Amino acid sequence: MEMNIKLKLLATMVAAALTSACGSDTQHTLTPVVNPVSESVEGGEGHTDHEHTEVSIEGRLVISSHQSNVLSVIAAKDGEHLESVGITGYPQYLYATEHHRYVMAVQRDAGIVEFVNGGLWQEDHGDHLHPYEQAPSVVEFALQGVKPTHVNAGEHNSVVFYDGDKDTNQNAQVMVFNESNIANNNRDFATLDYSTYQHGAMQTVGEYLISTIRDEQSLSTLPNKIGLFHGHGDHFDQEKEFEVDCPSLHGSAQSSELVAFACADGIVVINTHDNEFTHEKIMNSEEFAEGERIGMLRGHPEKDLFIGSSRAGVYAIDPRNNSLEKIEWQASDDARLVGAYFSAEGEHFVLMDSAGVMSVFEGHQHDDEYHWEKAHNITVSSADTSKMPEEHGFVMTLSQSQQVAYVSDPINQHIVAIDLESGEVTRTFELDIVPEKLLWLGIATESDEHGH
Repeated sequence: MEMNIKLKLLATMVAAALTSACGSDTQHTLTPVVNPVSESVEGGEGHTDHEHTEVSIEGRLVISSHQSNVLSVIAAKDGEHLESVGITGYPQYLYATEHHRYVMAVQRDAGIVEFVNGGLWQEDHGDHLHPYEQAPSVVEFALQGVKPTHVNAGEHNSVVFYDGDKDTNQNAQVMVFNESNIANNNRDFATLDYSTYQHGAMQTVGEYLISTIRDEQSLSTLPNKIGLFHGHGDHFDQEKEFEVDCPSLHGSAQSSELVAFACADGIVVINTHDNEFTHEKIMNSEEFAEGERIGMLRGHPEKDLFIGSSRAGVYAIDPRNNSLEKIEWQASDDARLVGAYFSAEGEHFVLMDSAGVMSVFEGHQHDDEYHWEKAHNITVSSADTSKMPEEHGFVMTLSQSQQVAYVSDPINQHIVAIDLESGEVTRTFELDIVPEKLLWLGIATESDEHGH
């Protein structure tokens, strides 16, 4: 049965969050959640093995509102408002770190990436994984560079690509760090410093970084080559440049042992098995229209395939068969694709269009070929989309612990939870704010989605 839970984001809480926004080294004073695990420091040290708690597997949702520096955190189970957390400025993007403990709040225009602890995480205690739960809070660790844009998380770390700036002659950078750095405010991580600006993309593989290279003589901000870089302490050294052209490169993703980059004329796939780093290129198929190219890629750590999208469609990319197969999906009239993600276990792939229609696909293997078949089409909102607030749209985030998608509806000021197996709306959380960005945080299952 659908539940409607009214979230009261009290003005006093928002005011407190605003006045305590970052800019100093002090932490927020927060009221603990029910039955928190005792701890002495951010990372969880200081506990005893006898301290256990029932931690919600549903996780938490982080919600931003337009031009606001306050992030609201609610329980994904019942919509209970947990905290309003103030950061320095308005974040254009929200991403999760590698184990979904922290929000990476990207303030691109200001060149700042701040981090908010969602309050749910677990640690390996040898014979068991110990869960922790506390109130959400901003942390001291923050990053600064020029135009942080592409952000993703691998199996063991998170990565931010800074584009640099052509007009001010500032160079691009890549910073690779992990949740331990964030928890301990530890700046001991590796940075790749470029000698030019570029709108780049990157993926990490163990100690290696596979990242883009731009010809400094090019008139475009987009790169056209891919390099392999090896981490050494606080920096990366280039080991090689892959001998393959990737014109107007935009978008990358990672699967089990493959890394893919989207080019104007196809997909470069790099095999990382045993750190051999070989490559091949899958060319665009004949059905591509003139000027059509894939610009977004998604991967999953238990799949050897990718999903990519262009202006005209969505494609299944199968490197084993060197194929690009168009998926039978079409956006609603006058709508466009606004979200595309693998589910936690990789059993589903979910598409969202700007009219508020979600399409859930199930994957099926037939001999050596993998196909996606549409299982559900769900209209998230029946509201007139012409009433959508300016600068807003439907935003989707997927749980990494359950087969559940959450979609924000700015028109009706609520969030709906959708069961991916049944295709049914199971919960609705009503808000006192107009939601803009939405992100799931919590303790993920072993599988994890990668790609940007």
